[in-house]
Amino acid sequence: MKKWLSIISLIIVFLCVFFLYTLKPENVNEHQMVNKERITFWAYSPGLLKIADQFEKENPDVRVVKKLLKNSTILLEELYAAQSAGNSPDIAEIPSWYGIAPLIESDAILPMDEYLTTEFQVAMPKSIAKRFLLDDVLWAIPLNYEIPILYANDAILSHDKVSLENINSFSKLLEMGEKLEHPNVKWAINADNLYPWYIENLNEGSEKTVASLIDEYEEILLHMNHMALTQFVNGEGAVLLSSSGKMQLIEKLIGSRFKWSMRLFPVAPENIIPNGNGIVILKNEKVPSDYTRQFLRYIQEEDQLKTLAMEQSLIPANMRLIKNEKFHNFYRHFPGYQKMLIESLKAEGQFLRKDDEVEWKMILHANENKE
Repeated sequence: MKKWLSIISLIIVFLCVFFLYTLKPENVNEHQMVNKERITFWAYSPGLLKIADQFEKENPDVRVVKKLLKNSTILLEELYAAQSAGNSPDIAEIPSWYGIAPLIESDAILPMDEYLTTEFQVAMPKSIAKRFLLDDVLWAIPLNYEIPILYANDAILSHDKVSLENINSFSKLLEMGEKLEHPNVKWAINADNLYPWYIENLNEGSEKTVASLIDEYEEILLHMNHMALTQFVNGEGAVLLSSSGKMQLIEKLIGSRFKWSMRLFPVAPENIIPNGNGIVILKNEKVPSDYTRQFLRYIQEEDQLKTLAMEQSLIPANMRLIKNEKFHNFYRHFPGYQKMLIESLKAEGQFLRKDDEVEWKMILHANENKE
């Protein structure tokens, strides 16, 4: 009996030693991770985290601590909370329409001009750069953008003998919507959840305030529901106000169920206000490291911008890429969109304003009251 107990004890000791030995490399790796340069990065675009992963592979002395948020609204909420708690990330993705102004006013972010590469600065479209400019200071590095688009169910429009071809103004678009009488259609014109952006674009170039626009078109303009895109791809809507960033998704969801087309919003191309995203540096106890600067340069490279744009059906914030033949060929099945890419370069854009968020919420509130 004692003999068997001795054998069992030896086996247990051996297994314990073996187990501890197998843990040793992992502990070494943990020690190495502690000694790595850390960059904390928050984003809501999965493609940006893929770029961060690739940067880590190419720079083994850096660890990018990544956090993916569901959308820009949630990211902003968590960013404001982290700022108040003194626990901000080093860098973060930021939407262009609103959200950055409070960070500027609270002195939470750094000016970004010195972090631009020369090549990127020359090729950066001014229309999207304006969305991050306040008091002649650039507060974020723009990465990509989208433009507003009308998506049409051609089967419905042809049934009612109407077309988007001659729709060159907002009023004509509304008139066309009143003429649609297809029996199986739930709505003539609708918009997805970027509705305030579309209204701002339709109002651009006019002297009307957003408040007066809401009053004037109260009965017909304020129509948005969160099911609009789903209903459109199911053939239940005629014209959807949406964005170029939804193009590949819409194509995938429609498949071959019906013929559809798209065209730019009925406003002059120069009056288009793009919507996009950028990167900001948050102020904290650390001075931005050389690796942080290197990571920002890495993101500005054309290969990274192109991959990010194509993955999300967005337009890169780089004029050379927009005009690039290979980039155009990626959208060869969307010849109308290829033309829109070039047209987007005519946009003058609109400078960042401190009341952008107020107007956005005003439009949303008016729509909710109508519903």
